[in-house]
Amino acid sequence: MHIKGKVAIITGGAGALGQAMARALLEKEAKVSIFDIHADRGAEIESSLQSQFGGDKVSFSLCDVTDEKGFKEAFDGVVARYGQVDIMVNNAAVINEKIDIDKMLMVNLGGTIRGSNLAIKHMRKDEGGEGGVVVNVSSITGLEPIFTVPAYTATKTGVVGFTRSWATNPYLKDLGLRFCLVCPTAFKSFTIPDPTSNALYVEDMKKLYGKGGFEDAKDIAASVNDLLEDDDSNGTIIHTCPEGQNRRVKIEATDEST
Repeated sequence: MHIKGKVAIITGGAGALGQAMARALLEKEAKVSIFDIHADRGAEIESSLQSQFGGDKVSFSLCDVTDEKGFKEAFDGVVARYGQVDIMVNNAAVINEKIDIDKMLMVNLGGTIRGSNLAIKHMRKDEGGEGGVVVNVSSITGLEPIFTVPAYTATKTGVVGFTRSWATNPYLKDLGLRFCLVCPTAFKSFTIPDPTSNALYVEDMKKLYGKGGFEDAKDIAASVNDLLEDDDSNGTIIHTCPEGQNRRVKIEATDEST
């Protein structure tokens, strides 16, 4: 896919990673709509990016991915503004093992499924769409168990399973769709400046982060662009790691022999 001229939606777009992905896409001359529940932060990012890339290239929509009706209205608003959606990045996520498990399920897994389904319905060529790419943001916890965050791990493992299941769909060519995954190891967001505080075993979590450190969100965003620009990326996971630790590793998520 040539990113230039394409229209992208990024959920959780007001966070550090969401903003990095938006900027990376805008630098490739895409049009980007940021979805987030943080109104002030979203409006601030919209204004900043519009001043740099142009007012017609960036928009912000106040959107709660757990609200199916509101999510659809925001998605339809992007279609009304730009005429299409070519790229859907489901990035919205929360982590808190101690307070609201249901919210993690509804945001991390439910929001990814809702966003993907909206994109599928709009993009699928067999129903009049133009095709497109869905990139879902999971985590290292979606690839291997992390005992300090078991519920979060469950949601991110679900994201991997959901995405891989769509990637194995034998009718994807007719639909004109691709499904990919990016699984970061660890990065900081303005909403969760210290993710260790939301784990069950804080000291153990700090030790895990201490061994590898935190990633630069820009590097993760670059991996998302890699997936978009690779026309053969369907069913591919990119597991990103902190600098110096083989940050980009492509793992084929589908088995053509099945």
